Amino acid sequence: MFRHSSRAARVGAGVVVLALASAGAPPFVHAAHAWPLGGGDVTLDNFTAKTPNGGALVVAHAEFVNANLSKDEIEKLLTPETPAADERDLIAKLKADKISIPSIAVDGPEAKVRLTDLVATGIDGGKIASFSVGGFEASGTDKDGAFSVKSGALKLDGVDASAALKVDTDPQEALQKARLGALTWSGIDIVAPDTSETPAKTMHLSIGSLEIHSDYAGDLFRQGSTKAIGLVFEPAPDSSAGKSLASVGYAKIALSASVAASYKADAKTLSLDDFAIDGVDMGSIALKANFSDVAPALFGADEAGRMQALYESGVISLELKLVNAGLFEKALAFYAKQQGEDPEALKKQAAAAVGQMAPLLLGGDAAALKAAAEAQKFIQSPKNLTIALKAKSGALKAADFMAMSDPTAFASKVEIAATANQ
Repeated sequence: MFRHSSRAARVGAGVVVLALASAGAPPFVHAAHAWPLGGGDVTLDNFTAKTPNGGALVVAHAEFVNANLSKDEIEKLLTPETPAADERDLIAKLKADKISIPSIAVDGPEAKVRLTDLVATGIDGGKIASFSVGGFEASGTDKDGAFSVKSGALKLDGVDASAALKVDTDPQEALQKARLGALTWSGIDIVAPDTSETPAKTMHLSIGSLEIHSDYAGDLFRQGSTKAIGLVFEPAPDSSAGKSLASVGYAKIALSASVAASYKADAKTLSLDDFAIDGVDMGSIALKANFSDVAPALFGADEAGRMQALYESGVISLELKLVNAGLFEKALAFYAKQQGEDPEALKKQAAAAVGQMAPLLLGGDAAALKAAAEAQKFIQSPKNLTIALKAKSGALKAADFMAMSDPTAFASKVEIAATANQ
């Protein structure tokens, strides 16, 4: 289904210099050349063009302020049948103070797409100061069934794809080189066929709001955060996913999630300040961590370099917090039913197993055994549990884990603390 919305996004990307590349524009594979600068206003009225699947693209009105492309070049950029290589060269060339398009419509044999209030400012060789879309809608039917996509306002600031434009072989590398200062997006709602089912059944996905912020010093990541509220996955009740959820007591999954991290290149330290998932009628999980010896290559485009940097880094500390708001009881009831056991009996068995295994795995360390006792307390009355680990000698590296042939060696290298139901 998404090939229809991808076509619309591809057209939008051509207009706004890669702002919507991640939504479906082709990979950026041609480097920009030394283009002459023009400098003039271009206005289009009632522009139409054919789409490859026999539909029509309609732009009622568009304004390019102080743009360096000619009217013919802009029309070529907006034309869906323009070869991808030519389109990318025009994107790389485009400079403009502002682009304004009140509406873009695509009517095809299988889908209708509407994009409203597109505005971009400060477009310069793969960079965009700001980009916004008032809304987006797509609906239609493909071989798997009917679908609809709706979106509220989208706003991006500080888009920089200038380095990505120079990548001509690897799309993943191009995405690694793209930069985004901030993104806000609201009201995303998708109803589509679940193609994992035969025949396909309808599933519903939605996001209430999404916020992304990031900061780079050149190519080096400094800090960033992402927050998503109102993430909903609702499968058809008679689908495999729907039946699986129902067996645990849910008709849908509703979540909020957040992540935030910061990196200090001079100290080579990485801080995971926030990683949290909160489920409605489920509970939450939150993680914080600090890492040492993190090479800048971890944020680079080279996969081998990233893996090597990960291997050489070390864990200084880690804190995990679990809050139960119904998931524990539902999961326990499900498992008890599968085993033909009483839920309370299984709970007692699990708590006893922790008490028996802890001395074997933790080597009799007093603090570790106390933490195990707190874990037992959580199992018996699942409210919340916080587990904290801290390396005893600076940091615990990947090589340390690999050298541990005896599980009890772990307790000798870390301080373990836990608190339940506080």
